[in-house]
Amino acid sequence: MSRNRRSTSSTSGDSGKDPQLTFDQRLQANARERYRTHSVNSAFNNLRLLIPTEPPDRKLSKIETLRLAKSYISHLIAVLVTGNSQRPCASTNQRPQPTVGEQDGTGAHPPPTYYRQSICTFCVTLDKY
Repeated sequence: MSRNRRSTSSTSGDSGKDPQLTFDQRLQANARERYRTHSVNSAFNNLRLLIPTEPPDRKLSKIETLRLAKSYISHLIAVLVTGNSQRPCASTNQRPQPTVGEQDGTGAHPPPTYYRQSICTFCVTLDKY
């Protein structure tokens, strides 16, 4: 659906327009924006209900909701991949050491690479209980 965007401000070419028409258009645009805002807020409220928080009735901001939803999805994927419901993210974050087949041709192992282990919010919460 294509939308034509028009300015409702008065310019030199707008002198022949009916002011009631632009007022009505503005009211309609405002109503559409209120509906859109209500729809987005309702979606965030529904998403907040699906994310486990501590305390359970804590109201998250929109950005916190999105970040925790991303983290929770990653946590649930780790549960599915590992089959472990207790700290599954700890086992998926570990980097394997190079094996003999991954040597650099000289017969020596490449130097170890150090990674910062990420902390899963949901695994940490499980440790508290």
